[in-house]
Amino acid sequence: MGLGGMADKNKAIVVAHMSLEQRDRLAERMRSVHISRIHEMPRIELYLDQLITLVSQELEFMQVPGESPVTGSMVNNYVKQGVIPAPKKKRYTRRHVASLLFVCALKRVFSIAQVSQLAALIWSSDLDLELLYDRSCEALEGALARRFSPPAGAGAPPTLELVNRFGEPSDPELAWLIQAAMEALADKVTVEQALLLAAEEAGAK
Repeated sequence: MGLGGMADKNKAIVVAHMSLEQRDRLAERMRSVHISRIHEMPRIELYLDQLITLVSQELEFMQVPGESPVTGSMVNNYVKQGVIPAPKKKRYTRRHVASLLFVCALKRVFSIAQVSQLAALIWSSDLDLELLYDRSCEALEGALARRFSPPAGAGAPPTLELVNRFGEPSDPELAWLIQAAMEALADKVTVEQALLLAAEEAGAK
């Protein structure tokens, strides 16, 4: 690349800072993130377009311009790869919604191959999958909230408490792995959203 190309590239870099008011608004937004739990999801079975709309709405807090969290072709590919369950008669249940939310969120920080590997570990375990999903949502929300809390409130992240289908404590290593995944995801969302807000502020001046 010539010097002219480097200069053009450098011109595209926006250096800016959020105002305290903007930072407070972002902090409040991230501390108030709530991802629907299993019991909060629609009881009726959904068509593909309804599934895509629902998942997009749930993950709106981590979206950036020019990106789509999920498309119909993505869903079909995830089904073929075994990352999410196949629909029955082109209808999607709460389990499909939860699975797709899990995959679409984690693919922001991990390759689809890594997400597939984690999903395979989960599907092959004897964990209570509904509780696993709910606890994972709690972990992500908690990780986001901690990153926007005063330093005095900061602390080591809690460890997920998972149980098997019989209600017995189960698989601490997988619990640790999922907790780490939620923490990593929260870090990426935090940085992306802060930089996006700073860039918007610079463009408004």
